[in-house]
Amino acid sequence: MKDWLLTILALCCLFIALPVLFLWLRDRVRDWQRRKTPEQIKAGASAYRNRLLSRNHNSVETKIGGFLPLSLLPLYADHGLVLSRAIGIRSPHLGCEDPGFWIQEFLPLDVESQQGTCDLEEAGWGKGFCFAGDGMGNFYWVHVSATRQPDAPVFFACHDPWGNEKVADSLKEFLSWPRIRHKR
Repeated sequence: MKDWLLTILALCCLFIALPVLFLWLRDRVRDWQRRKTPEQIKAGASAYRNRLLSRNHNSVETKIGGFLPLSLLPLYADHGLVLSRAIGIRSPHLGCEDPGFWIQEFLPLDVESQQGTCDLEEAGWGKGFCFAGDGMGNFYWVHVSATRQPDAPVFFACHDPWGNEKVADSLKEFLSWPRIRHKR
């Protein structure tokens, strides 16, 4: 009986504990190797800020296969708004109980920013551009079209629960709503 228990214990150590130990060590080594210096962190933040301030709508339109609405372009000219983070935005039509909408950050007007968002076409919602995120994997977006439109409705693509909600009839309306900047 004692031999059986020792055999089972040895097998558990060999097939469970040892692989877990190796994986844990591998993760610690990778974390140590990927650690960034303060200079690298600052350079990354500066590069992201520069991407937010530079507008590259032509390459985005080429990649997406449609024209962005005209009302989106002035949004990126408002550097104070685009650089702001942690914004609560509230429709005047909402009741007192409704908290409104949360924008954690705006996304740069470039192709790279769209690679980290949801695939709107695959979801069956059409071609679009995600211009802001709530920090939890959900995005605010507008449709793109074959011709340049003056404005477009704003939608909120949510992954939990999966859905697409129309937030405002136009981007101009959405951006005119009262905003509350939260301290970090």
